[in-house]
Amino acid sequence: MFLLLVFLSLCFIWCLQFHWKRFRLYKLSRKIPGPLNLPLIGCAHLFFTGNAAEIAKRFMQMFDDYPDLAKAWMGPELYYLITKPEYLEVVLNHNATLEKMDLYKFIRPIVGDGLISSPVKVWKRHRKIIAPTFNQKVLNEFPGVICEQVNFLIELLRKECDKGEIDHCRYVTNCAIDIVGETIFGVSIGAQTGGKSYSLIFDKWMEVVFMRIFRLDYQFEWIFSWTKASKIQEEVKRIIHTMTRDIIEKKKEQIGCQLEADDEKKKPFLNLLVEKHLNNELTLQELEDEVNTFLLAGSDTNATSGSFILTLLGMHQDVQDKLYEEVSKILGPERPPTLDDLPKLKYTERVIKESLRVFPGAPFVARVVEEDVNLGDVIVPKGANIGLGYLHLHRSEKYWKEPLKFDPDRFLPENSINRHPYTWLPFSGGSRNCIGWKYGMMVMKIMTAMVIRKFRVKSSIKSIGDIELTANVVLKPKNGFRLAFEMR
Repeated sequence: MFLLLVFLSLCFIWCLQFHWKRFRLYKLSRKIPGPLNLPLIGCAHLFFTGNAAEIAKRFMQMFDDYPDLAKAWMGPELYYLITKPEYLEVVLNHNATLEKMDLYKFIRPIVGDGLISSPVKVWKRHRKIIAPTFNQKVLNEFPGVICEQVNFLIELLRKECDKGEIDHCRYVTNCAIDIVGETIFGVSIGAQTGGKSYSLIFDKWMEVVFMRIFRLDYQFEWIFSWTKASKIQEEVKRIIHTMTRDIIEKKKEQIGCQLEADDEKKKPFLNLLVEKHLNNELTLQELEDEVNTFLLAGSDTNATSGSFILTLLGMHQDVQDKLYEEVSKILGPERPPTLDDLPKLKYTERVIKESLRVFPGAPFVARVVEEDVNLGDVIVPKGANIGLGYLHLHRSEKYWKEPLKFDPDRFLPENSINRHPYTWLPFSGGSRNCIGWKYGMMVMKIMTAMVIRKFRVKSSIKSIGDIELTANVVLKPKNGFRLAFEMR
């Protein structure tokens, strides 16, 4: 009996200390609206059951129910859910909110501590090394290589013409991987000739990551290791890491056989990183982590965004006709787009921007608050977490008229002049934004122009609202991509 009393007393004291340390979190968040929070678990009960699509739907519903700002407790963790542009601008440019949440640890088994998931100290050092490889001088060398890979994609799609709707994303993903290989890494990967469907591999892994974030049982390694999801993760890890090591070995052989330029601002990504590794400025693990990150982020996000663009053009024949007219006028029937052509494809760029508004690659980003952050009328306390809801920002009627209408002319200069710059964030914002956003826009513009010049695409989907989404880290349609291709 005495030992039981001692144990209960210690538990009581621990609870008092725990809640006393968090008293300020309770106090400052008390008046912030949010979903029902139960004792101990908060609103985690909303995510105990269901598949990734169902869990994603419940999670995204919170942003719909509580626009601009909401609070949600997930167990002992406090989240501020934000979609207001003025708040987003403060958060994304504040030094106290650069750190990614601990939940990003669930992508580390595959990508390690690359730019997307690394702690701030690692991120700052790596970003400084990598940034020169995405300057305009380097990007200017890419259009010809991108065109070669898109031409291969076109030949594969030609074989699928007049067969009804197909999963075009599997072709676009393999093309995007080969583009990353030839441009960012400077080596041939051969995804388009290898026969594997990397889009399915990526999707399976992304679903595992999403489930680990929201299902409490999956967050315990000893439970997760017994699940089917763990086996999927290990298989994806084997495939990606084998590719990464092969890419690095090829690049080491290349560097050993050729004279490298002295100017770091002219060196491609992997050339520079391998040299930094050989000079002991990066460890082998750090090198592999960044290659893993760019292999996945550079290909999967571009492929998904490119697939959404084609889907939306298939749904909106008038927009497709206008884009085809622009491409035909500027490029003609066969000529590949050059660096000088890209700025002239203004309508094509507006189509891409509008697609990224409706379907941003990353629908949600999470940060840790390391010091109090003043949003003007709200204080976000140290120790809280912040969730940035880009999908809901992009679809809010407060900032976009008829948000589910596909209208590329929203991005005409005269229609954008009074728009808050933080109402459109497909590449995030602030110092920790997407380092390769210019590269991504270049790839999407070339791919869209060349594919639509050769094919008319058609979709049976009637409206954007009919596309049910699943947020497997990268935004995807629940029922996959489907599109019909016809030769022009």
